[in-house]
Amino acid sequence: VGQDIGLLKGLPSEAYWDFRNNVAGCILATDFAKHSAYCDQVRELAQEGARRPIPIQLEMELIIKCADISNVIKPTKVARRWALR
Repeated sequence: VGQDIGLLKGLPSEAYWDFRNNVAGCILATDFAKHSAYCDQVRELAQEGARRPIPIQLEMELIIKCADISNVIKPTKVARRWALR
């Protein structure tokens, strides 16, 4: 990640791997095969209310997941324009 542009150049090794794992987790969150597992986690968190904080990695993954699947609910004309970019 970022080798060509040096985006992560100079990061300590631990920070580099943390960043890399966070990004990989967000990318993998778009795998629709895991959709029901994410839905289960959200339901569980909703039932618990504010009794425990949502892990930041899960928050990031859910944001990416929502953005990824939101194209499906757009009007066809808009969705097609975005898909063909």
